[in-house]
Amino acid sequence: MKVSVAWIAVGIIVGIILFFTVQGVTIYEQFKNEDSKEGFQSIQGFQDTLDIKITTCPADSTSYVDGGGRTVCCDGTVANGKCSGANICSLSEPIAGLPTCSVWLDAYLENKGARRCPNTMPRYYEDGPKAGCTAGSRNAAGTAPASTTNKFCTLYNLQEDAMIKKDSCENQKFFDNAKCLSIPTTKTFLDWGGVPPPVHCTGIDTGSLTPLSCIDDSSFARAIDYWAKKYNPQFTNWREQSVGWGAMWKMNFCSAVQKVTVNKSMNLSQLESYAVF
Repeated sequence: MKVSVAWIAVGIIVGIILFFTVQGVTIYEQFKNEDSKEGFQSIQGFQDTLDIKITTCPADSTSYVDGGGRTVCCDGTVANGKCSGANICSLSEPIAGLPTCSVWLDAYLENKGARRCPNTMPRYYEDGPKAGCTAGSRNAAGTAPASTTNKFCTLYNLQEDAMIKKDSCENQKFFDNAKCLSIPTTKTFLDWGGVPPPVHCTGIDTGSLTPLSCIDDSSFARAIDYWAKKYNPQFTNWREQSVGWGAMWKMNFCSAVQKVTVNKSMNLSQLESYAVF
């Protein structure tokens, strides 16, 4: 039986098509399975890192069930099963373009605390007018530290409280940025009462085994400026006057201790004319 060249060509083409179809389906299924697996793992992994796990809609939002049977939170009113505002999050599984409410609240709090929280206490929490930052986990609702054994600070509403109270987040940021000495040091707040607390630094000069202590220059200046503005407005030229405070008095401040004792780039006689501030 003779087979024409045309039919042979058709058979070859059909075979090629079937081969690549089978290969395409196999590759697609493999890709789909790997993508689904990796996608689930990445979402699940991210979810596992959250300390917030809420089961109700965020404040000022309303829940409703959408056409897919999922509970969605609406930033507005709900009428006839539709949101008049914007959908903000899902209490069910994440929907395309819509995160779970736990993820949404975590991002919301992170955004609010971005400029207010110290780097050492980065996790912002709030409960109505009360707010703060913690170094550890928050409770599931994001309203407080999960444990008071973790370091935390308070965001006070009154500026005076933020300036004076040692547990304020503003003071914690100042504490973190305080410049002590180039050797390992321990920092603590001093309690001077009625003024922003200065930062006290202590350490050991390993070369001479000499205990060292000093006050961070900027925190001292902040305390004196606050005191002068509140109690003695005429006391405005204290920086200029501080040049004549004497060498041993200037050794109370970290910049002077650094130069004389640590760096040894200045002696006490030179410190007499040194302007600390």
